[in-house]
Amino acid sequence: MTMEDGSCPSPVTPSEAEAGAEDYESWTLKQKLEDLVNCDPIHGIMPKNPKYKAYFEEKFQEKLSKYVRVVLPKLRPAIQKDSVKQFFQVYNCWSGFMGRGNFLLPDILTNMASQNALRCARVALQGTSPLLRRRRADPNTRHRYGFAPLHMAAENFSVDMVKLLFRYGASANIRTKGEYVIEGLLPLHVAVENASMHKYIEDHWAHGDHIINLIFLLCLPEMKMFLDTTRLIAKQTDNIVDEVWNYIREEKHVQAAILLLAAQKQLRGRLNNSSGKASLNGFDIVKSHIDDALNTIHLEGLNMVKEGKNGRALKRLKDKKEALLTALVLVGIVHKAGEALEGYIQTHSQVRHDEIVEHVSSILKSNGIAHSGESIDTGKLECYQHGGGMLIGKSDSQRDPGKATT
Repeated sequence: MTMEDGSCPSPVTPSEAEAGAEDYESWTLKQKLEDLVNCDPIHGIMPKNPKYKAYFEEKFQEKLSKYVRVVLPKLRPAIQKDSVKQFFQVYNCWSGFMGRGNFLLPDILTNMASQNALRCARVALQGTSPLLRRRRADPNTRHRYGFAPLHMAAENFSVDMVKLLFRYGASANIRTKGEYVIEGLLPLHVAVENASMHKYIEDHWAHGDHIINLIFLLCLPEMKMFLDTTRLIAKQTDNIVDEVWNYIREEKHVQAAILLLAAQKQLRGRLNNSSGKASLNGFDIVKSHIDDALNTIHLEGLNMVKEGKNGRALKRLKDKKEALLTALVLVGIVHKAGEALEGYIQTHSQVRHDEIVEHVSSILKSNGIAHSGESIDTGKLECYQHGGGMLIGKSDSQRDPGKATT
């Protein structure tokens, strides 16, 4: 069993294990022995006894250093080739070299997810091979730098790896944590943010453009991989309405559009309003949030005018209002035409770019959405191969000087 934050709970009962380090001296001998036996440095579970804790931390760092210096360079080629045979060979050598080798460091599964090594990841997650001493890799244990395998699969938009990790119990609700990562990112955030950086979107849409141009771009065949991955992860992510609203509140229209399209099935389901007074679908709740925010802005604007304020503050309120109105249009488009757009995306993965505007415009029109503004010329889009991005790790300027960066 894995905790919500990705750590593994000790099998010791709460009455015995929750006493804490400050009460250690009052523990019974049985409690102390269980605390020692059930510690698991690999998964961040250390004994409460300060002396033993320091000892295990030192030994773990020694093993980790050996792993990084000696084992990992030998392991990488096996993972890159996705060779199960080579992986077993290296793993068994490592087991003897490392001593207590009947476990898989979180780094290994994360590296497999990073390289999309599906065959190796499958045997590691199954853990049925005697060569692995019948110990399975934990899909919810964070890498030593603070992210889980699902974060890497989301970053690479590997639908098959995402499915594999979910099949073996991966949680979509583990957030990044640590000094070497942008903290608090869900796998969903990694997928959405990386998708929003696609060159087609960066080069051909900007805030201020008509929101339908963004819909045209998201219906390009090249975007299907991004939407498919995001959809899989969104299906397993808690509080999806809050995630949509957070992007809208932050005026991130591209991210909001990606998530609205990918998570529309969940949003169409009936959800209990926080007040408990009504049962609404996700689109209704998001619209309600937008309406409340617009009312707040209106009242703030009236108060500013009464107080004689003007200039930047009022301009900022006006910009926020325009952003919310744009988001309201976006939510309405996906609410009305999202299912038809999804059907088109799934069945037109080979369509030519110069046909996109005509096809999508027809879908929107048939759902009561007209677009009279200037459209992007999808026929002039240059061919572009997505190369991936790294939104999990902090940039060098965000890290403390003098510390490792990988």
